[in-house]
Amino acid sequence: MKRLSSVIFDVDGVLLDSLGPHLQICEDKNREYGLGLSIPSPGDFKKMVRQGVKISPMKYFFEAVGFPSDYAEKAFTQYKETFMRDYAPKPFPQVGDMLSKLTFAGLRLGIVTSNVRSNVDAALGPRMRFFQPECILTKDDTATESKADTLLLAATRLRVETIDTIYVGDQPADWRAAQIARTNFLGVSYGWGISEEDDEFPVVRNIMDIAE
Repeated sequence: MKRLSSVIFDVDGVLLDSLGPHLQICEDKNREYGLGLSIPSPGDFKKMVRQGVKISPMKYFFEAVGFPSDYAEKAFTQYKETFMRDYAPKPFPQVGDMLSKLTFAGLRLGIVTSNVRSNVDAALGPRMRFFQPECILTKDDTATESKADTLLLAATRLRVETIDTIYVGDQPADWRAAQIARTNFLGVSYGWGISEEDDEFPVVRNIMDIAE
């Protein structure tokens, strides 16, 4: 493989330790609405993701854990208003060190995520400086829900071929998007849905291994 010129990151489960907070808001809204659901544990949720259950954008996350569609829509509206105030996830340890190491190596960094820009900015804070401003693509920036199309847009904005980029994700759906976009892929096993047992693509177990 020729030398890569850029690295594109998913955010939740890759840069942010956010699965727990997302399940917690589901539990709280479940109680608030009196739905009587049994919200899955992180381990059970990861199994659902590996089985192909759609969880993004966030309305589908609520539906995946059992919310009826109308309640999922209501919860999604409240999620956008309160999540970063009441459930703010934190970056995984050493995220800044990893991004700094990649930047020092001459790689250009971008983001492709289904999360909204305000959440990403608030959670990553000063670490946002490592990303190319024109290649921070969030739910607010594109009209499509297709990550594959957004990866193509990211390459266009960076003025590189998709084969010269690598997408770092934590779900099988991220890998499928990279395949469609003809982008290299690196999975992380500490996130929302990829296991060390996956052998279709390279997998790393911790943040600093991304840089390696």
